[in-house]
Amino acid sequence: MLRFSFSLVVFTFVASIFLSASEGSAQSQRADVSPAEMRQIAASAIVNGDPRLGYQLATALLKRDPNDTEALIIRARAARDLGRLPEAVATARRAWGNADTSSERFGASMVMAQALSTSGARTRAQLWLRRAAQNAPSDEFKNIAVRDFRYVQRVNPWATEFSFSAAPNSNINNGSKYSTTQLFDLPFEFQLSGAAQALSGFEYSLGVATRYRLAESNRSQNDLIFQLDHRTYTLSDEAKQLAPNVEGADFEYSTAGLSYIRRGFTGSGDNKPYQFEFSAGRTWYGRSPFMQYARVGITQNFVTAPGQLVFLGLNREYQQSMSNRADVDSWTIRTGMRVSLANRDRLTLSLSAKKSNSVDANLDYNQVRLSARYSVSKPIAGVSVNFGVSLSQKIHDVSNFTRFGRQDQTVSLDVTGVFKQIEYFGFSPSVTVSARKTQSNVGLYESQGIGLRMGIQSSF
Repeated sequence: MLRFSFSLVVFTFVASIFLSASEGSAQSQRADVSPAEMRQIAASAIVNGDPRLGYQLATALLKRDPNDTEALIIRARAARDLGRLPEAVATARRAWGNADTSSERFGASMVMAQALSTSGARTRAQLWLRRAAQNAPSDEFKNIAVRDFRYVQRVNPWATEFSFSAAPNSNINNGSKYSTTQLFDLPFEFQLSGAAQALSGFEYSLGVATRYRLAESNRSQNDLIFQLDHRTYTLSDEAKQLAPNVEGADFEYSTAGLSYIRRGFTGSGDNKPYQFEFSAGRTWYGRSPFMQYARVGITQNFVTAPGQLVFLGLNREYQQSMSNRADVDSWTIRTGMRVSLANRDRLTLSLSAKKSNSVDANLDYNQVRLSARYSVSKPIAGVSVNFGVSLSQKIHDVSNFTRFGRQDQTVSLDVTGVFKQIEYFGFSPSVTVSARKTQSNVGLYESQGIGLRMGIQSSF
């Protein structure tokens, strides 16, 4: 049974209404007890392990006033402790409906979360704990709600995350930055179509990820995860003039995937955590099926010191075309380290090498990527900041457009700020600024773009 550390003060801090003496069995025990004192006694009884007495006293108070919010909160908690879960949920809902102050809403949502979690409805319990955090009368009570939220989240086999962002983008189609280019090693310029050039516009993305924990022990976790992501675009007026026969929907991209992930430890100790993943899914481009894929990978971590680890991973992915694109078979190996610094900032460095094999020269290549990410632990002016940089080189031995093969060098930067001081039901707005530039010996593939993405993130 889930046990929240829900102290006496949570039951009694909202006591502000004074009623005449209660009727019923409680009168026979102490005729001179005021309603405020009865609430104190009832709450204390529950905290001290006597929910039956707390239930009786709360019931007596409700006979005097069926809308006594504090009594409803106390009886809901007592009913939960007595195993009367449907009654606990119904009573907590009445308390929420009658609540007039943030303190009362906090107490009602906390006991509702307790009752739901005990009955196994932990996802709904998390929603009520977000309500509790939103209505907490002080930071102390908010911390209680956040702590209990994290506990329920940890024991809940289901976890669902939604993401949404809207952002301007200077190159939604990853088009060339040039209007003309040299091709086939000929000494003159070819005019590129509007659709082949960089098109600016607005990007909208929506995603959902649902995890179900299949099994868990002290040594391992086994999860099944379903993910669905969709990106669509609208073109700017300038882009519409450049490519009048193109719509933003022509560049829509959607992905649906199902993954099995196992986390555990190699050996008998806890200094070698690993992760194994198998994923399969399908993608759509421009509203048409694009390809389906299967991916398997394993990452082995080595904890070298407190707050510091080194990792080594290997992935293999097979992509089967559902369009005019060729099939692809690729291997990726990566290594790196994650470090928590003395000031609690976090630094991640990684190096990866990928080999892609395909009958299409444009998809047959070798690529090396070096990336770094830095997360600042202490908010700057109330904004949590993390940023990253990535450098990569991709080499095609053969190209359809030149006899010298194709070589691309790409640098990308991004900075994300989460505005922690702005929070609603545990969610805060975030802003990500990104920039990307690719240089290539084939002008068709030289591109650059700047994006500004606005979204929301959970604060806890």
